[in-house]
Amino acid sequence: MKANIKKCLGVTWKVGLGLIGVAALVVGILIVKVWHEETYGRCEWEEESLSSKVVVEGFNDERVRVRNKETGRYTTPKLKWVSGIPERDSLTVFCDMAGRRGFLNINDGEVVIPAQYDRAWQFSEGLGAVVGKNGKVGFIDRDNRLVIGCEIPYEPGFDYVFKDGSCTVVRWDKDSEDYVFAVYGKDGRLILPWGLKRVTDLNEDGYRIIGDEEGEWLYDREFRRVSAESSERLSFAAGMDGAGGVYRTRNNIKQLVDYSGNVIEPFVIDRTRPLKYMVKYNDEDADDYELVSDIAVYVVNSWEGLLDLRTGKPLTPPNYWSVDMASKDLVSARLGYGNESVLLDKRGRVVNR
Repeated sequence: MKANIKKCLGVTWKVGLGLIGVAALVVGILIVKVWHEETYGRCEWEEESLSSKVVVEGFNDERVRVRNKETGRYTTPKLKWVSGIPERDSLTVFCDMAGRRGFLNINDGEVVIPAQYDRAWQFSEGLGAVVGKNGKVGFIDRDNRLVIGCEIPYEPGFDYVFKDGSCTVVRWDKDSEDYVFAVYGKDGRLILPWGLKRVTDLNEDGYRIIGDEEGEWLYDREFRRVSAESSERLSFAAGMDGAGGVYRTRNNIKQLVDYSGNVIEPFVIDRTRPLKYMVKYNDEDADDYELVSDIAVYVVNSWEGLLDLRTGKPLTPPNYWSVDMASKDLVSARLGYGNESVLLDKRGRVVNR
């Protein structure tokens, strides 16, 4: 009897140890599973839509995958990132775990061009910019064929995309210590050569502003110069009774004109500000000032002039970098960017240099 009991206890002890081992294994597996899920699993709150069918899902290890919601299938392995929705095409850029760029279709999530480029930009109007082995930018088509050779200098921080049939590119010019621009067509032709100072997108009326060493000009959709003379500064005005217009600045005088150059408003100012002069100096407290009632400052493109508040007419051209009261009856007007200034009376006449 005692032998049977001893034998039974021995079996029970072994079974118990086995169960404990199994339980420990299960617990270990669950702990590993929870750790793996917390480390590599899905971030339920991180999801970005590329289209009605395709989403980019984020994971806890800061990686992403692309999933087709219609089929429920992942279309890519884990990636470093996927760019957003392109404005003028259906192919966007992705970066694989090795840091190489490729392209995928946002409508089905499928990879169209495998990852192989060090740098790439979203497709636009059928072409995608990539950096070639020579470190310069070119454009490929959807079949990964080089349409525009890699001859465009790569400048960090700028995009290379086509808009309305053209692409504005930029490079740093050491001689002028500034950026200069050029414009390429989709056939690889240089529409406007290097050296431009400013190139805007087309506005809703089909015009753009282009600046060079001589000034700024108005161009149409076909890159034909519209304005006969250059301006110091051009900017598009909001629609006026259904028609657009341009703010034109020449000799610091700003006017509103239509696209043909006809003057709509002969004198435009950006803003005004009041003038004040010190009436009492306090060592400890704030100084006391009094507002000037008959004149103010008006501003045109950062340049300032004197304005007669009684008539609303300018007393001086906006030729000064800053204008402030020197006393109750005298105005200090700073000339340009330096420290040189002149004294004016309240009628804008120079009384001392």
